[in-house]
Amino acid sequence: MRRLFILILIAALFLTCCIQGQEKKEMKELKVGILPIEDSLPIVVAKNEGIFEKYGLNVKIITFQSALERDTALTAKEIDATIADPIAVILLNNAGYKIKIVSLCLGKNPEEGVFAILASPNSSINSIEDLNGKTIAISSNTIIEYVTDKLLSYYKVKANKIEVKQIPLRLQMLLDNKIDAATLPEPLASFAVYRGAKLIVSDAMLNESISQTVIVFRENYIEENEDAVKNFIKAYNDAVSIINSNPEKYKDLFVEIARVPKPIAEHYAMPKYPNAEQFPKKFYDECLEWAKNKGLVEKEIDYDKIVYKVT
Repeated sequence: MRRLFILILIAALFLTCCIQGQEKKEMKELKVGILPIEDSLPIVVAKNEGIFEKYGLNVKIITFQSALERDTALTAKEIDATIADPIAVILLNNAGYKIKIVSLCLGKNPEEGVFAILASPNSSINSIEDLNGKTIAISSNTIIEYVTDKLLSYYKVKANKIEVKQIPLRLQMLLDNKIDAATLPEPLASFAVYRGAKLIVSDAMLNESISQTVIVFRENYIEENEDAVKNFIKAYNDAVSIINSNPEKYKDLFVEIARVPKPIAEHYAMPKYPNAEQFPKKFYDECLEWAKNKGLVEKEIDYDKIVYKVT
């Protein structure tokens, strides 16, 4: 009887180990690329709080220092998903890379905007109208130029754009009064104001959103791991919920991830993160029209082929 009991116990332990091993094997691998921007916080929180594991995902987060590095890794299949902007997604698809927008991230509402046109401290520019005939430093063929064009068009202003691709250099040239104005993303826009630059206009001041970020996946990853994509969205929404319920708990992490400069960190506001949702066609069409008018798109890129509908 005792021998039988021991055999049953051994069998039970063996079965438990097998089940645990099987559960580990069933964890889906997912490599996610992020940039040091405020949009990345929910992904990092979902990883740190074990939310991804709860949904059967083994997520590896890889941080990139530039959009170029991120896009290179995405097209080389070194990452499966990332946060990008719709302009980048359209241009990647035009180049033959099958990348799909899985969700809107930030930018549903104008107050979630993160770009601003600023004038140099010693310039004569004090209003949006003063930009007429002046030069604005941008990064061409990017979301930066898109937002700049939309803002200028909204206020019927004509300015000359000059290329200063590196954001830190653009910021320094602005503060050194070497350029009239520049378009910068947050939190560097707020830091520039702290250092004496003049805020002329931002996308957060408009009545409609003109800039958005999106969660994107490689198309073949979606085809092979549809459930993993759905679970990623569930985990993302859980992370959004706990951040919004106690933002102060995550403020230090937010400052670290978004690289908020120390002098403005204490008073720099965290966004209220929205739940994931399908990227609206209206936003997509506006981005595609701009890319077409710029001659950046050589073929028709339908909304339904780019935007994945999570059901």
